[in-house]
Amino acid sequence: MLVRYRKDYEKIAMGLLSFLPELRDYDQLADAIKISMDQNYQIYLWKDTEDNHFIGIIVIEVGKKYVLVRHISFTPTDRSGKNVYALLTAIHEQYREKRLMGTLKTQPLISNWERNNER
Repeated sequence: MLVRYRKDYEKIAMGLLSFLPELRDYDQLADAIKISMDQNYQIYLWKDTEDNHFIGIIVIEVGKKYVLVRHISFTPTDRSGKNVYALLTAIHEQYREKRLMGTLKTQPLISNWERNNER
């Protein structure tokens, strides 16, 4: 289930983002969270519907015609294609009129998700 980031989720968000190698430093994590204050950026958390715990996070940049996935991270035990695809599908449904795109790091996930949805 997609949940929009709120300030009281900061520790959870920082914990989930800390699984990314490029965001292991506290200052980098804090910067990634601060970005949500910019109106063009959004952070969403992904909640497991079975046990109601947050298991993933996505940081996106929303443009006029696109949604750029900046960061996506899951807990180590929940990094399955099923969870990643479900989160990307939820983002796509949230921004239906926009094209889902990725950075150099996230584009392979987007491409695999698109191929999976073509079936």
